[in-house]
Amino acid sequence: MRFGREMAEAVFLQLAILRQMQAVAFLYCIVGRLRLIIGSMSDNVPQTPPAVSATSQSIPPQFASNPVKLLAAIADPVRWAVLRELAGGESLSVLELAGRLRKNSNLVSKHLRWLREAGAVAVVAVPGVDGRKSSHAVPAAFLRKDANGKPEIDYGVCVLRFP
Repeated sequence: MRFGREMAEAVFLQLAILRQMQAVAFLYCIVGRLRLIIGSMSDNVPQTPPAVSATSQSIPPQFASNPVKLLAAIADPVRWAVLRELAGGESLSVLELAGRLRKNSNLVSKHLRWLREAGAVAVVAVPGVDGRKSSHAVPAAFLRKDANGKPEIDYGVCVLRFP
C-alpha cells in the first residue's frame, strides 16, 4: 500500500507531536523528581528561624521557610541588587532603594513584593514617623560580615555574599 505525500506529511507531523509530548512528559518527570529531592532537603531544614534577641527586628514565621521560592526570588539581578543594598543592615524605603539603584520606584516596589513573598525581606516601621511610611530590611538575625568585613546574608539554606 502506497501512501500519498499528504498522508506521509500527516504521519510525520503526528510523530513530531508525539516526540514533543514525550519530551514534555520527560521534563515533567525530572521536575517532579527535583521537587521531591528539594522537598526532602527542606524537610531537614528547620521551618522556624533561629532564636532572635528582643533587640533585633522581628522575623515573620514564614521567613525563608520555602527554599525554592527564596532561591527563585534572589535569582533576579534587580532583586539581588536590592538585597545587596539591604545587606548593610539599614532599612530603606522604596524611594530610597529606587534612588540608590537608579530604577523606577514601581519596578523596585514590584521586586520588593517578590522578596517579601519569598521571605527574604521584612517590612519594618520607620521610627518617629506615623504608620503610613514603611521600610524594608533583612532581619538582623540573618545579617553578618565575612572575614574581610564584607556583608553577607545567611538565610540558613544559603549564604549570600556581596562584592
